[in-house]
Amino acid sequence: MMSSARLLRCEAIAWVDEDCPGWVRVRLVDAYGRVWFFVDKVPIFFVDDDTLPGASLPRQAFVRCYVVGQQEDQILLVSTDPDHGEAEDGTTQFRVRPDQLQPASAT
Repeated sequence: MMSSARLLRCEAIAWVDEDCPGWVRVRLVDAYGRVWFFVDKVPIFFVDDDTLPGASLPRQAFVRCYVVGQQEDQILLVSTDPDHGEAEDGTTQFRVRPDQLQPASAT
């Protein structure tokens, strides 16, 4: 059973395409230090309305996710699949620390 939606903290690191709506590359470092990359449109990663294509980077970004399990040492297993979010290699489940998440409504 999935929990309510959460926001997984990431970092936008590069513009892929600055034409509206803009495409950006985002980096996630999981609980074990593995680096994952996502590429998608600006509205997918930013919860505010003031991030426009071409804005200075790096800056905080988010990937919407759901907690689907808990592992040893309080490591959470999250899924980005319900919103069709996936890392560049197609991965949709990630092991993260609880402090990497925030409620989707706390923006």
